[in-house]
Amino acid sequence: VLEIHPWGSRNADLEHPDRLIFDLDPDESLPWPTVTEAAAEVRARLKKLGLTSFLKTTGGKGLHVVIPIAPQPKNQMDWPAAKSFAHAFVLAMEKANPRLYLTKMSKAARTGKIYLDYLRNERGATAVAPYSPRAHAGTAVSMPLAWSELGTPTRPTFHVANFADWHTRLAKDPWKTIASATQSIRAESLTTLGIKP
Repeated sequence: VLEIHPWGSRNADLEHPDRLIFDLDPDESLPWPTVTEAAAEVRARLKKLGLTSFLKTTGGKGLHVVIPIAPQPKNQMDWPAAKSFAHAFVLAMEKANPRLYLTKMSKAARTGKIYLDYLRNERGATAVAPYSPRAHAGTAVSMPLAWSELGTPTRPTFHVANFADWHTRLAKDPWKTIASATQSIRAESLTTLGIKP
């Protein structure tokens, strides 16, 4: 199976990301509603910063919250600034709820927690693409979701083998407007997170 893992920038301007990704990677012991509540919290915090976000499954046990950013000339954020923003954002979540959230990569410390992976937001880092299959047992697919789909009691899973069961989803793309997003991360948003613009 071929996994598709693109950068968060476009070929025309590799040095300025046009998407930021927060990867919510939960410990296996956590119930699905806890993971969905975490994603909803990320969305709410981004909304307070004036940012619209999009959601997808990873094809694994977690979720990706994705922020589109307008490409140049509006976007002046380079990779170091993107990483600083993402890091400050997840640190604020960890500080507010250290029993649930973890920002360090250590697997030994992840028991009962959600690892908030911000490291997808640096030059050369990649993340699995929407609709990409995963090269794991079961061949699950990373699937864009509408935010309203977070209410399910169990983790939604989509597999290559049962494409016939979910192919109708392709008729209505919950990410339809992501490519036309014109938002940018404002200086006041950086200040709110303690970053000097």
